[in-house]
Amino acid sequence: MEWLAKSGIVGYVLAGISVITLAVFLERAVILHWERSRLKKGRGIMEKIAEMIRINAGTPPASLGELITFKIEDKIEQLSSSITFLRLASTISPLLGLLGTVIGMIKAFKQVSEMGGMVKPAVLASGIWVALLTTAEGLIVAIAAFLMYHYLQHLVGRIGKGIAREAEVLIIEYSNDPDKS
Repeated sequence: MEWLAKSGIVGYVLAGISVITLAVFLERAVILHWERSRLKKGRGIMEKIAEMIRINAGTPPASLGELITFKIEDKIEQLSSSITFLRLASTISPLLGLLGTVIGMIKAFKQVSEMGGMVKPAVLASGIWVALLTTAEGLIVAIAAFLMYHYLQHLVGRIGKGIAREAEVLIIEYSNDPDKS
């Protein structure tokens, strides 16, 4: 905790961003894994798509496919909610780290100027160490957020492809069944 106190306000902001990032990641990961298991069982969105197919009996398959595409896009947008925060965190964290470095360097050089030319290497090194600490913190948060974002995007993509594939199968089955037309 000493390093967090030494990195100042920027360090606390980065710590807050890292906590929020982790919370968003865990929440979305649970939701996405739950949705994948529902998809494998033919539940959730697949039940709604099957119902749309039944309600729109007699609609040409191309038109039905377009209606279902809109439904799938809505679902993907819903599943992707909050994930953009992770991308934002991965973008802004290194900038905040750099800001902390600049602030730390300003403080270090202020100390040097107050010493009137009698620079003690320990004072300068201490100031630079604190300044670079925020850069490291920003990079750590950014790298973690970047990996989390891409993992969740991968899951959303797989779920979207699975929904689309299953919907196509339902449309084909429905259009080939003379009792349902």
